Amino acid sequence: MKQLMTLCVLALFGSSVSAQSYETAQDAFDARAWEAAAKLARAEAIKGNANSQGLLGQLYHFGHGGLPKSSELAVIWYSVSMANGNTAIEPLYNGAAHLMSEEELKGIEAKATTCLSSQYEKCD
Repeated sequence: MKQLMTLCVLALFGSSVSAQSYETAQDAFDARAWEAAAKLARAEAIKGNANSQGLLGQLYHFGHGGLPKSSELAVIWYSVSMANGNTAIEPLYNGAAHLMSEEELKGIEAKATTCLSSQYEKCD
């Protein structure tokens, strides 16, 4: 039922991504509507929504929604999300960062800082 409701909401709003919220992106993610989740999460992430930034990190982490599977991009978005107050994403950050060397992680954290300072324009 939740999946059907999510698909109806997505159809109703169509390409009007700016009207969407994190909750709609999360609903699409939960319904495994990966491409819609990626589109909605990115739209909210670049507006500074910490939860959407974490969700975008998850989509990169697992390579869903037409996004490449990338631990680096996942860690960038997880870092940005945590910097904006989303502490719930920390276990996923730790899981992705655990496999990286200290040097790799420093470089990725520098990219996350660039992402934040560019108002989310230089993140990917």
